[in-house]
Amino acid sequence: MREYGPAAAPRLLVSDAGRVQEMERFSHYVARQIGFGHVYECPHLCTLAYDYLRKNSGYEENIFAFFQNSVDPETLIVKFIEELDKCILGYFSFHWNYATYIISQVLTVEGAPKRKLRNMVLEATRKQRFERVTRNLKVTRLFSTLVEELKAIGLSSHDETPRSDVMVPAAHCDRSPVLLLMGGGMGAGKSTVLKDILKEAFWSGAAANAVVVEADAFKETDVIYRAISSRGHHNDMLQTAELVHQSSMDAASSLLVTALNEGRDVIMDGTLSWEPFVQQTITMARAVHRQRYRMGVGYKVTEDGSITEEYWEPVEDSSTDEEGETRVRKPYRIELVGVVCDAYLAVVRGIRRAVITGRAVRVKSQLKSHKRFATAFHSYCNLVDNARLYSTNSTGASKVSYHGITHGIALVSGHQAHWEFTCRSLAACS
Repeated sequence: MREYGPAAAPRLLVSDAGRVQEMERFSHYVARQIGFGHVYECPHLCTLAYDYLRKNSGYEENIFAFFQNSVDPETLIVKFIEELDKCILGYFSFHWNYATYIISQVLTVEGAPKRKLRNMVLEATRKQRFERVTRNLKVTRLFSTLVEELKAIGLSSHDETPRSDVMVPAAHCDRSPVLLLMGGGMGAGKSTVLKDILKEAFWSGAAANAVVVEADAFKETDVIYRAISSRGHHNDMLQTAELVHQSSMDAASSLLVTALNEGRDVIMDGTLSWEPFVQQTITMARAVHRQRYRMGVGYKVTEDGSITEEYWEPVEDSSTDEEGETRVRKPYRIELVGVVCDAYLAVVRGIRRAVITGRAVRVKSQLKSHKRFATAFHSYCNLVDNARLYSTNSTGASKVSYHGITHGIALVSGHQAHWEFTCRSLAACS
């Protein structure tokens, strides 16, 4: 047996064969970091820590009740939560090679018997179980995904009333529609930044009629994903997300091209880590006011090994009415918002999100998304009308001023911070 990690890391025992034998539980780790010799000295405190980590129902009320009889309880609560956040950061900042084990242990009730044989059987039969669920729900998934697309575009399958006021906002008569590209690696904090952006003057009025395109939203509503996740097999978490990854990407692409064809304001939330896809999407958005588009064949490898990437293609047989409509439309204004953070913070956030929501990503894929976005960000800036870069290293979303991209000419302030971020991200992800 070998024990890995410095004092700040959770204790990990690994066999000579490289298999995890035991890892320090989060509650024990918190007790040790706070200064207690053993978890039994502070059982209630450890329970609060575990509830806070998983955001269990009523965790805020339980923390308040624990400190309410103390002198200055509000200050103690703030300090306690700050300490818990530090412990979460420390606990998930190590042993990334065993991320699946870490997540599974956190989600397993402490003291529950270990079922190694059961886990081995589930792992051995995973492919067959997934194939059976996919086969049984194939048709249901098609209709369910269509309904979700209609909801996102602003139509309900149960509402047949005219919605022309939503499909073509009146404000578009006086301005160009806006395509907002939210980009950044997995766990960068895009959702946090988007909340702040939606409070800005323009988006506070336009957001109600805007179409939000997010592949993760389709993933969470996918009937196959929900059916497998509902069985509570924590070791299936990564494979379940990967099973529905392509279908959720296809649904998001379908929604995007539909919204752009309709001239809607669009918020596209994604990693923007694959440069050819982003470049072709921007090219389509520049021309969609003159020509309708549809999804292309995507990424294809031919028999001779050559690669074809065609994500969008123009619709050649547009009707006369549609052509008349496109002539009076204004071109899209395209804005880019990049969101960045230190790579280790993103991994920690990703692991905790998996604990809370059950949606996980591989650490390697997460780091790769950060590296690719960092590499491509500057080239994206030359393709859009306006670009901003946000850093979420600190609490909240603090903006790094990188803005003013007009007709491909970058008017940069704070560019040193941008390039420091790029170099730091590339080094961390290598």
